[in-house]
Amino acid sequence: MIFFYQFLFLVFSYLISSIPFGFVLAKKYAKIDIRHQGSKNIGATNVMRLVGKKLAFFTLILDGFKGAIMIIIARFVFFDVNNLHMFLVIVGAVSVLGHIYSIYLNFKGGKGVATAIAVILALDFAVGMLAIFFWIMAFCAFRISSISSLIAIFSTVILSSVYGAPSSQIVFCLALFILIFARHRENILRLMTGEENKFKK
Repeated sequence: MIFFYQFLFLVFSYLISSIPFGFVLAKKYAKIDIRHQGSKNIGATNVMRLVGKKLAFFTLILDGFKGAIMIIIARFVFFDVNNLHMFLVIVGAVSVLGHIYSIYLNFKGGKGVATAIAVILALDFAVGMLAIFFWIMAFCAFRISSISSLIAIFSTVILSSVYGAPSSQIVFCLALFILIFARHRENILRLMTGEENKFKK
């Protein structure tokens, strides 16, 4: 019976994490469809470029929150199940996939960075905080969101290994990096040609 409840929770996690906050906020307050402007991404970076820092901030927080909260709730509800950490990793994976492949946007979505880092933060606070630190340091150095994101996500693989995290977490972080790397393929091509946008100081 517990597996049925876990399955229902995973479905619920997907539905919650699929909420495209960047799209919703830009549509409601700026009256634009960000899927057709700028980078056409629904994440905080494109929101900031198109409609400003305030909505971008709320997009960032909400995209992260929707992933982290599902981990927190799962840890509380299923505290006594066997292999809890493995289930939390699965919840995290579903949450990131929900953001990237949103059912509300015909299975299209964002690149998953904010949701992924928040999920890792909820899974392993130390690794998550260090990933945020690496993102900030990389952004200060390069002023490019895509580079900062890839460095931050890759750092979770190394950090999880160094700190002796469960193998499920290490594999999860590696899978996240591969997925998010693939989602940034256009950014990577622009980086190679020197055409990737930088944020002004």
